[in-house]
Amino acid sequence: MKKRTKTWLELATNDLELAKELLSRKGRVYYAAHFCHQAIEKMLKAIIAERTDEIPLPTHNFKILLEQAKLKEIPEERKRFIFGLMPHYIGTKYPEDIMQLYKRYTKVFVQRLYRETHEVFLWLKTYLKSKES
Repeated sequence: MKKRTKTWLELATNDLELAKELLSRKGRVYYAAHFCHQAIEKMLKAIIAERTDEIPLPTHNFKILLEQAKLKEIPEERKRFIFGLMPHYIGTKYPEDIMQLYKRYTKVFVQRLYRETHEVFLWLKTYLKSKES
């Protein structure tokens, strides 16, 4: 594994672990949604670094990152989840209405989001082992 890949993978893993830690605390669980997004973003950047010899583009847009990663035949349900995760970056960083933020990002909602993120994270990690996909 390339040095740059290891760096992105460590950052991605740290973000996923932070999301889990935030869920174990009382209050402000909406921050965990932000770190779920960040974990997937950095995992995609790890894949780009490992598989393409390119520097990952400085973007939070998963569509662009998936294209740069040159991943083929991603199952539709995985794509749906990944693209559905994108608004959580903006929604948790720049809320227009703080009360709406609190209502939307309940502990149950964010726990489900974390579980799905963890599953997709592990699935994406397999792309670091294989260049054929």
